[in-house]
Amino acid sequence: MSAGKPATPTGARLLAAVFLPFAAGYYCSFLFRNVNSVVFPELTQQFGLSPGMLGLLTSAYFITFAGAQLPLGILMDRYGPRRVNASMLLVAATGAVVFSFASGLPGLLLGRTLIGLGVAVCLMSSMTAFVIWFPRERTATLFGWMLLVGACGALSATKPIEMLMRVMDWRSLFLGLAALAITASVVIFAVVPEKSVTRPASTLRGQFAVIGSIFRSRGFWSIAFAAAFVQGVAIGLLGLWAGPWMRDVAGLDRASMADNLLAAAAAFGVGGVICGTLSDRLAARGVSPIITYCAGCIACTAAMLPIVLGHNTGIIVYWALFLGFSSFGSLSYPLLATRFPVEITGRVITAVNLVTFSVAFVVQFGVGAIINLWPVTDEHYAIEGYRASFALCWVLQVASVAWLCYAERGAMQSGFRRAG
Repeated sequence: MSAGKPATPTGARLLAAVFLPFAAGYYCSFLFRNVNSVVFPELTQQFGLSPGMLGLLTSAYFITFAGAQLPLGILMDRYGPRRVNASMLLVAATGAVVFSFASGLPGLLLGRTLIGLGVAVCLMSSMTAFVIWFPRERTATLFGWMLLVGACGALSATKPIEMLMRVMDWRSLFLGLAALAITASVVIFAVVPEKSVTRPASTLRGQFAVIGSIFRSRGFWSIAFAAAFVQGVAIGLLGLWAGPWMRDVAGLDRASMADNLLAAAAAFGVGGVICGTLSDRLAARGVSPIITYCAGCIACTAAMLPIVLGHNTGIIVYWALFLGFSSFGSLSYPLLATRFPVEITGRVITAVNLVTFSVAFVVQFGVGAIINLWPVTDEHYAIEGYRASFALCWVLQVASVAWLCYAERGAMQSGFRRAG
């Protein structure tokens, strides 16, 4: 089929034409997001980066990612997910090239910022496409499978990257990532069909007014706030500080650290598939998705506690459970998609992303700033710094989940009555 022409694929063809191309872009997004958790020793040694500087560098991805959400959401609702995602992946490729040729922290920051901007639309474009092309009762399952794709990107950023670093330097690695992003862009633009969606005529001011109405919705915040602290904390730690924690608290060498990060990332993907499929199947049996969402968020906060306390035995189990349950935060997307009209789905999803990735930025930068309060000994960071920063993340996560359960108590009670 030719790109840009109306088409109505179904079944396996629909998955191949819509799911797989967007999955390629989301894979790149997660690979870019987590690669610094393995290559950080080279960066800190070559450029003399402190924990605070390392946190700032890596979190630049998230602050740009968050800041781009609302403008990109408007563009996506106007021009469609295919065109916007394909175009922005070229920006990510440019950022990877800039990062590769950087001679100091400013160049690294510029490259990381462009990467974050370029992949900022990957998740919301895929989710918007699912809402456009697939029945609503399948969206949670598709979102879960997309998380598995993201986890594959995170997996690729662990042991495979560690093995690649044995035969190439980090600069060549980022040039390869640029080529991968370009390939994903071409696939999305060439393969994904267009589908006509009724879009009410609106001025730019009117489009921003819709965003204001989303942020004024109590129903939005009761769902999105917990998602931000469940997912934002998890992806912020997995993207950078899980690796140093395993090195400094658990005493792992680089190869073992990469193995453990691989297992943790795999758990995130498996959790995504389980939570999406479980939510849809329980909903078919009368269990409201809000109940599944709340239960998963509660489990995530419980699973993080051993990490906060610094237990250094059984760390694969702790991190796998924490990241696996954090995937339940993704249920916020289909939940909120049902609370707003389909024509503003892009802006709803980007609003959730804005909150979530703002939290992820604060986590990555804040953890580094707190760890920086303690001295660095033999290129290792103080255990007290990890405990203090991780504990603060956990307290905020518990508070957000507690508010979720309180604010949605009516919906959950109604869901229990229907299930009964």
